[in-house]
Amino acid sequence: MKYKLCEWEDNGYHDSYFYGVYYDTDDGLMHSCGLGATAYGGGVSPAWQECQYPSLEIVERARLLLADHIFTVIRAAEHSDVMDPEDAKVGEVLQLLVPHTRQLKKVIPCHRCMGKCYWQNPRDPKDRRKCFACDGTGAFAKGDAIRDANGKISRETIPEGTRLTTLKVIAYGSFYRKGYNKPGRENRTVTGRTDAGDVISIPLKKLRLARDPMSDSELRERAATLSHDHQYGAMFGCRAWLSDNYAAAAVAKAKAAA
Repeated sequence: MKYKLCEWEDNGYHDSYFYGVYYDTDDGLMHSCGLGATAYGGGVSPAWQECQYPSLEIVERARLLLADHIFTVIRAAEHSDVMDPEDAKVGEVLQLLVPHTRQLKKVIPCHRCMGKCYWQNPRDPKDRRKCFACDGTGAFAKGDAIRDANGKISRETIPEGTRLTTLKVIAYGSFYRKGYNKPGRENRTVTGRTDAGDVISIPLKKLRLARDPMSDSELRERAATLSHDHQYGAMFGCRAWLSDNYAAAAVAKAKAAA
């Protein structure tokens, strides 16, 4: 038996196309089918014509499938957000994935904030803002490199696992609204302060968030909560509101009768 769960309209530039999702008890899965379009006549899938309205038991079976799908999606997204972030916010704590070697340069304190990283309003103790001169880093790295006794440029290797608090993020490159090059992990550089107090700049592609991804149990709980919205169209590419949600209607009818 087949039971319809929802349907929606994909409103295109010239025409609209209509789709539906149904649950099939023969294989225990959900399927999507076409219901027609304004571009042509007919087009209703034979499978949809066999569909009946769902019972609460059918809705619960479909919801469990939806919860599994949501868990798979948000688990991959959570891992990507933690291990391969595309951006970083000021104040966010990051961690080095691999060792990073940098040249040592002469550093002088910011002459505006004197290394405090902020400007304090003398008339309002609550008004504290990021220093505009050093952009909140508290220091300037002069262009002169530090050299050893042999005249070689001194370098420092920052070990894997070093934590730093983000002070600013800059994307290097030319970016256009319709261009292929976009700000992201490959062209962003993070300036941050380590736990030891050093201000360093490191490519974002060498960093991750300094926290562990959410556990599977937490993500499954979140997926179960989201699945109660009965947005089955999202599993099949629906990017619009549902014109009919038969599953949610069945649940609302049962609650009203209780």
